[in-house]
Amino acid sequence: MRISKLVVESDSRCAVELIQKTSVEKHSQSTLIRAIKELLVGLESVIVRHIYREANFCTNALAKAGQEQEVGVYCFKFPPVMVAHQVLADRSGMKFSRSVTL
Repeated sequence: MRISKLVVESDSRCAVELIQKTSVEKHSQSTLIRAIKELLVGLESVIVRHIYREANFCTNALAKAGQEQEVGVYCFKFPPVMVAHQVLADRSGMKFSRSVTL
């Protein structure tokens, strides 16, 4: 796909930490994690970072909708219906409260 620079954002802090770790040999998903790391090595610039779930609503909605689609690449000229509410909330600057336990 000729991607040289990539930013990966995930609301799974665990996944981000595993991808950023030097060694994951003792993890049950070590094969998958190594495969991800091998894909990232060939890129010029990669940033893998954690974001809160509240900042990931559109991505989450698209991922859920994608599970019901046939395999393939889908391009949208406009935001699809399944993310209309999330896009509207984002455009209007809606804030979401988050409770954090310490």
